Amino acid sequence: TAVGLAVTGWKPCVEIQFGDYIWPAMMQIRNELTMLRYRSNNAYACPVVIRAPIGGYVRGGALYHSQSGESIFAHCPGLRIVFPSTAADAAGLLRTSIRCEDPVLFLEHKHLYRQTYNREPYPGANYTLPFAKAALRREGTDITVITWGALVQSAMVAAKQAQEEGTEVLVLDLRTIAPYDWDGIVRSVETTNRVVIAHEDQLTCGFGAELAARIASELFEHLDAPVKRVASLDCPVAYSPILEKAILPQVSDILSAIREIARY
Repeated sequence: TAVGLAVTGWKPCVEIQFGDYIWPAMMQIRNELTMLRYRSNNAYACPVVIRAPIGGYVRGGALYHSQSGESIFAHCPGLRIVFPSTAADAAGLLRTSIRCEDPVLFLEHKHLYRQTYNREPYPGANYTLPFAKAALRREGTDITVITWGALVQSAMVAAKQAQEEGTEVLVLDLRTIAPYDWDGIVRSVETTNRVVIAHEDQLTCGFGAELAARIASELFEHLDAPVKRVASLDCPVAYSPILEKAILPQVSDILSAIREIARY
């Protein structure tokens, strides 16, 4: 329905109440929504915004209310992927998404709905943020942590603990996955020469693997240590809060990664 509305001139903004249930729509997203501009030789656009609450850390969310999977959609050419971590960013990026002439997957982390640390004053009715412009959440000179979504706050907490041990950590919040701010990553890596990539999605084939590969390939001469990834275990998220905590990345996992590469 949204694809049909978009082709006929509307700007539909649809919601999938839990991102875990997006998979039945994958054929339409991959083969229709994201392909229409290319296969029509730019005669048609398909400016649909899909809002999808995503992620875990909800204590009992279990298999069907804790999935991430942004890396799967990053493999769909033509789809913009937005993943804000603060209220103001959500407002600015959603407005930009609605004004965009390409399809946008707007990922809203479920855990962040319930937090207070990401509350901010309303920035106004005309506030927008550009895609591919990461936010420097914390200055640092020793190690860069690249992250997004709910793990931004975890990275900030880990960075503060690392500071007490004498390590200054730079925290870079990507905010958008496709496109992402490569120039911002380059500046951060050139500043610190050490990188941790932290994301909630599974480790294997997570989006951090793409970033790590590109950093290793194009910025090798700036690295003083291997690129370290922190992510979920390669398994579904369990119902038990104890198992959920063991499966999803925690502040302690990010801090351990920071300590490991700080030794190089």
